[in-house]
Amino acid sequence: MASLRSRGHPSRRTTILFLGVAAAAVAALIWMGVRLLQQDRALEAQQLRERREAAADRLIIALEQVLSAEERRLTDLPRADVASPADDAVWITEGVSNSSEFHVWPDIGLLYYPVIPPGQEPPARRYVEAERWEFIHHNYRRAAEKLRPLTRTADPAVRAGAQLRLARNLRKAGDLESALEIYAELAESSDQGVLISGVPADLAARRARCALLEELGRRAELEEEARHLRDELMTGCWRLDRASYLYYRDQAARWLNQEPGSDAEQQALADAVIWLWENRQDIGDVEPGSEGRRSFRLHGTPVTVLWRQSKEQLAAVIAGPGYQRSRWFDPILGSADFGSIRVGVRDSDNALVYGNEPAAAGVPATSRLASVTGLPWDIVLVNADPEAVLGQFAQRRRLMMMGLAMLALLVIAASYLIGRSVSRELAAARLQSDFVSAVSHEFRTPLTSMRQFTEMLVEDESLPAEKRRAFHRAQERATRRLSRLVESLLDFGRMEAGARPYRLERLDAGRLVKATVEEFKQEINPANLVMECSVPDEGPAVKADREALAQALWNLLDNAVKYSGDSPVVHIEVEAGNPVAIRVRDQGLGILPAERNRILRKFVRGTSAKASGVKGTGIGLAMVKHIVDAHAGKVLVESESGEGSSFTILLPPGE
Repeated sequence: MASLRSRGHPSRRTTILFLGVAAAAVAALIWMGVRLLQQDRALEAQQLRERREAAADRLIIALEQVLSAEERRLTDLPRADVASPADDAVWITEGVSNSSEFHVWPDIGLLYYPVIPPGQEPPARRYVEAERWEFIHHNYRRAAEKLRPLTRTADPAVRAGAQLRLARNLRKAGDLESALEIYAELAESSDQGVLISGVPADLAARRARCALLEELGRRAELEEEARHLRDELMTGCWRLDRASYLYYRDQAARWLNQEPGSDAEQQALADAVIWLWENRQDIGDVEPGSEGRRSFRLHGTPVTVLWRQSKEQLAAVIAGPGYQRSRWFDPILGSADFGSIRVGVRDSDNALVYGNEPAAAGVPATSRLASVTGLPWDIVLVNADPEAVLGQFAQRRRLMMMGLAMLALLVIAASYLIGRSVSRELAAARLQSDFVSAVSHEFRTPLTSMRQFTEMLVEDESLPAEKRRAFHRAQERATRRLSRLVESLLDFGRMEAGARPYRLERLDAGRLVKATVEEFKQEINPANLVMECSVPDEGPAVKADREALAQALWNLLDNAVKYSGDSPVVHIEVEAGNPVAIRVRDQGLGILPAERNRILRKFVRGTSAKASGVKGTGIGLAMVKHIVDAHAGKVLVESESGEGSSFTILLPPGE
């Protein structure tokens, strides 16, 4: 033991010496590297700053050219080529003095509008007689008769108004299928510009058809119609104000049992148009011929507005994120001129419009504010890869850093391996020493007993037969104990080597446990031993090696008796189920929480057991775990220090 431990001290001294030499080498290398880096950094920072400044100038000029080209197109609306409906951009013209002069390109580019152009409202006098029968006399069929001729008139406004009123009366009269047909006919009508109480007639018909389908409980048709309504709303095919759009959109979402659609970008364009409309007077107060630019965020979407104002009208383009990216930013920032520069474009709300988050804390950056450049955005530039730009300086720094990193990794790895090796050596030495000492004590007790009884038998040949038989029985018990210890060590060696054969057969776990407990009591048989068994007479069945399972249970019983103190009380239980549980509980010393997870390892013994002077080799529980693992089972340990321990063997049930 002492020789094993003495070998640990040179290892520790070698480790400390090695770490000291390595630390000195690293310190010297770091000192030289810091001196060189200090000389390089000033020149490096200057070159990086010059590259950012040049890139910022090029970017501002390029963006100014793009925006100026967009603004020149505003003077030629509507003849100028504008984006297709697929692009998230709209062009508008507004009358400065006449609020009715409002035009949008493309025609279906907005979800809703700041003003609704006048449409064809049907004259109310055409429906007076029908409404008298409906609302005064409540004769809905008579009212329907008065309305049918009007549904065939050539005037689309009168025809649409009559169709809506006819469907309403048929619905009240109980003819729901006919009402649904009329609503469907009006919803698919090609008449444009017909308004009923300020709402497009086909939209009102589609909404009424959905409401009637909901009333009838025809869920499949309702979902199809509501989906059609939602899709048409999203295309902007109707001229609606904001409140009307949101009302019909939410209605469609409710019928579909969904959240309102993802229309944030389209709403942002529409709200930007409303903002421009509401501020047209302030913009109009500026000197005619002036231009304006504004970038802000609506519904979480970055929107940029460019406008040009004259005496007669205000023309503007409202660009969403897709249009800005594809028409303005990508053609410029995607070029080779900005390959080594990372650019971030921010709007007036300081939200990112394009690019990445360029300026982390402590990173040198070049900023150009909108108030200085005249652009609608603030621009921040940082170097994307300073080492790639600086060439020679970066290469030298990389080599130095790589050398330092390799040396540091070498020191860390060597220190870890040496420390781990020394720790394992010391731990193995302690465990082996404890094991040898424990086995020596275990052998000494039966050998001493055998020697004493043998000497008494040899020295006194006149001993009575009864006493001679008692001595022989004591020798037999000592021999059996010694044999069991030797067999245990040999079995454990075979288990460790994977050479222990197991002959699995279907066994009655209850009978096996009872037989093992009886054999244990006969051999151990302390006068104060109390063994309480809760074992069924028959079953449950398990598939196991009889000898190995009995040995595992014997080890648990022996453990329970040894660590239970002067008055051992051991509880043995067998529980049927999946898995089958065999449990051995004692009321002894218990196991510390820190030792509970490793108590089943070989040569490991609890601190409380060592302190109490309880003998043991440290392989009994390890053998239990080996045996149970070989049976595809599991060992559970439950214990509290000073309150006893419970060991449970879980085995699959026998087939």
